[in-house]
Amino acid sequence: MTRIRFALPGSWAHIPLESEAAALRAVRKLTEQVTGRKEELATLRADLRARFTRVVEVAREGGAEELYVGLELVPGIPLPAWAAVFPADPAQVELASVGFGDLTRGLDFAVGAAPEGGSSETLDDPRTRVHAVRHAWRRKTEVAEDGVERSFDLIEADYWGAAAEPNRLALITFSTALAEYEEEMLELFDAVIGTLRWPVPEEATA
Repeated sequence: MTRIRFALPGSWAHIPLESEAAALRAVRKLTEQVTGRKEELATLRADLRARFTRVVEVAREGGAEELYVGLELVPGIPLPAWAAVFPADPAQVELASVGFGDLTRGLDFAVGAAPEGGSSETLDDPRTRVHAVRHAWRRKTEVAEDGVERSFDLIEADYWGAAAEPNRLALITFSTALAEYEEEMLELFDAVIGTLRWPVPEEATA
């Protein structure tokens, strides 16, 4: 299967989702990378592993193929962010019978308006013939830690993308806790989508 590729700035952990076993191995590696193997951090390590495992479960249930977890933008500067790739199942979506122009217009119509209070942008890359619609918005989340609940904002950015020859569809979604840098983070995510490479499946060139 041909994977969607893009360049992520800084340091990110990659969690493949093609199998539960591979995903759990990646989660274990990630938690040990974050906390090390010190015995005094065992409780924190177990808590992180449980949280990441739940994220993996939700992503796999939703049809994601790959998950990326931001670690550092540059050494010493944390990057609390996620990215997940959800390609459309070609067995369930008939794309070959429509022209690319009709596909992009249909995508724009189907995606519709951004969530209330959010923004919508269209991105086109003539080099790769990838068309994307970005919806970005804020949402509040509650996190309980040591019996104390905290509320904070997240920035969510969904990129609904279409590629040509052959026609393909996918959703790439980003999330970050750096809500105070909303404009800069959306520019960063746009730049990542600008590096997107979506190789043609081998069966399409046979």
